[in-house]
Amino acid sequence: MHVTARFLTPLALAGGAALAIAVAPSAAAGQLNCTDVGSATQCVTPGNSQITANAPVIQQQPQIIIIHRDRF
Repeated sequence: MHVTARFLTPLALAGGAALAIAVAPSAAAGQLNCTDVGSATQCVTPGNSQITANAPVIQQQPQIIIIHRDRF
């Protein structure tokens, strides 16, 4: 069986890419601290702050359509 450089080069590149992905460190997220501030939530990590506001639920009044017809 003849193995040429034409077949070995892509195999070596694929193996190197797989090895680099396997060895790479995973991204470690900082601890998330969340605080309720009224109608919003504030989450803080080192170097980042995020505020998520929640809109209040408003109950809509029913709409009534009244049609006036004049009788002659």
